[in-house]
Amino acid sequence: MTLKTSLRYLLVFSAAALVFVFAASAQNSKDEKNPETVRLIHENLERAGINTDPYEYLPGPETKVPKGYKPFYISHYGRHGSRTDWAGSKYPWVLEKYAALEQQGLLTEEGARAVDRVREIIALHAGMDGRLTQRGQDEHRQIAGRMFAKYPTVFKKGSRKVRALSSVAQRCIISMTSFTGELLRREPRLDITWDTGAAFQGICSTEDTREIKKAVGKVLDAQAAAHVPDTAGFYRRLFTAPAKARIITEDPIKLMRYTFDIASIAGSHYLDDRLMREFSEDDLYWYAQNVSMMLYLRQCNSVEWGDERMKPVQELVDDIVTKADEAIRTGDVAADLRFGHEYQLLAISSRLGVSGVAERLDAQTSRDWAGFLYSPFACNLQIIFFKNSKNDVLVKFYLNEREARLITLEGGPYYRWEDVKNSL
Repeated sequence: MTLKTSLRYLLVFSAAALVFVFAASAQNSKDEKNPETVRLIHENLERAGINTDPYEYLPGPETKVPKGYKPFYISHYGRHGSRTDWAGSKYPWVLEKYAALEQQGLLTEEGARAVDRVREIIALHAGMDGRLTQRGQDEHRQIAGRMFAKYPTVFKKGSRKVRALSSVAQRCIISMTSFTGELLRREPRLDITWDTGAAFQGICSTEDTREIKKAVGKVLDAQAAAHVPDTAGFYRRLFTAPAKARIITEDPIKLMRYTFDIASIAGSHYLDDRLMREFSEDDLYWYAQNVSMMLYLRQCNSVEWGDERMKPVQELVDDIVTKADEAIRTGDVAADLRFGHEYQLLAISSRLGVSGVAERLDAQTSRDWAGFLYSPFACNLQIIFFKNSKNDVLVKFYLNEREARLITLEGGPYYRWEDVKNSL
């Protein structure tokens, strides 16, 4: 039996065992919710979308830079900004069902407003899956502007060389140009190079294996089985005759799920959360749990699959280390900017030991991971390099522009670069 085959059997066996344990415990605790997560979702309903949540600038406390140290180089990885969704068969099906309900005169006033919003979002999609929206461009311009304002000397001294690399996805390329365009607006003398291509995908875009995806899918199926969506409440709010509406739609849970998906992308177009308010607190929380669990178990440092997930991200680790060492040695580079996807952002943050995504959570504890804090559109990791007159180098990590510590090293948030490299 090959190692690959052995791994496949191990993943399937582990998933089967987890499904049994998870289904039993989830059923007993299905009404338990993390109060802080509930509060944060109530504060902004867009957060229930988790990885479809538009970027929020939520700065935290800052630790003063050690005396004598000055910033000189930035290493960065950023997800593309807010985008449209994937329509597939979803959009035509939803439009067909809502049109049939409307023709039968079954929409309440609230339901009519909801259907109008559904149609508005689908119209803005304009038949283009995964297209970066204006908000997505704005997110990257704003992040770049704050980076420049915080570390102006990094971009104003030395060679002013900036290297930008992107995934081949169009939304990532446009995010890269929006980000670097703002840097150029602030400092026109920057020497920026841009690149993309299949050869760089290992740096900009990796994901979990097919075996991990299938194994996690079994756990998520058990999570789904532990909750019955409140279709009755949803149908009462939207339809004058809920029983008749159920017959017409045929699959109430599917209509709810698809409507939530459409609601969760509204923020990408600067639309308000009107459609999100059609869902109960329990359902919003459950939708959020599903996505949070999926992301953590498949992309982060989970107990069950984290070790395997970290392997393909090694190419990005090597790229960060090699380019940083070059910048330290030559003093010839101001920043290395990389643009890709949330899967890679979560994996590299986990691999580097960044608190919040690197902890060994399992299928149970990942249920209440606040994924919206770590994987919104335009989520980003910034590693700021500082040196003193003796050329001693310290680094500091920011996850979504919030100061972060490493779980792999003591102290912080400023770490010796050599210690960070030795921990990898």
